Amino acid sequence: MKDSLFVTIEEKHVKHIEGDVWTERGKLWTIKNGIKRTMSKMDEARKQFSTPLACPNCGKSMKHHLDEKMWAIHKTCFNCVIDAEHLIMKAGKWAEYEKAKITANAEGFLKDLISYMDDYNQEGVAKAHVTENGQVEKWRDADQTEIKKITDSVVEDITKKVQDFKNTKWIHQ
Repeated sequence: MKDSLFVTIEEKHVKHIEGDVWTERGKLWTIKNGIKRTMSKMDEARKQFSTPLACPNCGKSMKHHLDEKMWAIHKTCFNCVIDAEHLIMKAGKWAEYEKAKITANAEGFLKDLISYMDDYNQEGVAKAHVTENGQVEKWRDADQTEIKKITDSVVEDITKKVQDFKNTKWIHQ
């Protein structure tokens, strides 16, 4: 008769409740709505960019296509934005609000443009390109001094325009 050896690993069973977060076998777990589910790094990003089912301010359903747009900008539903903007108009602060929105939009555009131009300048332009006909074109300015001057000039001009806009008196008609 052969001798056998059995080895078992006994894990302690821990009772988890709604909202608990724990690590099990290298994965992060939680319980939401009574269902055990894994948590990923993308869950937080999804939460930020997805439109909720109901507005956090008024509790109404956010099914309208304009609710998605307003959620991305104001983190509330379209009706709440209309109500808030109506109160701003009644208070006589619409010109300030409008200028602040336009200025923030222009500054965001400028930030994106600067980032794009920096990436473009760092990546560089190839010294030679092959056209769709198969011909090889040699391009001048391989060190990109001219391109750098042009991109810097464009960024400087737009920065100046944004600053001029910020310094102008805004009159709403």
